[in-house]
Amino acid sequence: MNLDDIYEYINGDFSDRNDDERKKICSQIRVVAGAAGATLALAPVPFADIVTITPVQYLMVRAIGNVYGYKISEKSVGEIVAVIGGGIIGQQTILALFKIGLPGAGGLVGSSFVYGWTYGMGKAAELYFSSGMTATKEDLRKARESGVKEGEKSYQENDSTSTDLKKKIRFFEAKGFNEEEIIFSIWNITPSHTDYIFRRDEYRKFKK
Repeated sequence: MNLDDIYEYINGDFSDRNDDERKKICSQIRVVAGAAGATLALAPVPFADIVTITPVQYLMVRAIGNVYGYKISEKSVGEIVAVIGGGIIGQQTILALFKIGLPGAGGLVGSSFVYGWTYGMGKAAELYFSSGMTATKEDLRKARESGVKEGEKSYQENDSTSTDLKKKIRFFEAKGFNEEEIIFSIWNITPSHTDYIFRRDEYRKFKK
């Protein structure tokens, strides 16, 4: 799943999906939107993120709304974001402080921060729509804050895993192993395994 798939979730019909299926889809949407935002956060220009990251977060909210049967237009999504919270301006200010290195902001990791913030907004959006737009501000705040922590932890763990994987790939490449041999050495699977194509694509992504 990538950012393009979110557009499909904005326009799709999920009326026949049960709660568990909706939760799974919303989780995927949060991960993709968070990853896209984290990538955009790498841009070194302060305050430029408001025209790049914010639209991604708006798409995420619209997609999650549609999964629960609410068609949110481009014009009205800002009102929804204001209800679920997240403080777009506050987010951009903190991220800008990080980029220009002002005191007090240096401890924030830009990409991890944006991933967590986006993920938290997504958790609040899911609660809001799944409750029939009746969730209280306090419940939305709790969902958002717990989501931020969950998202940042997940991002940092994944980043660590990615670093370890790159090191393993470099190690086996230095030994002269070819693609198939490296995949077997790391994941212990051969081309006949059902997960082989997935692992091959993962290997090629980190090989670059």
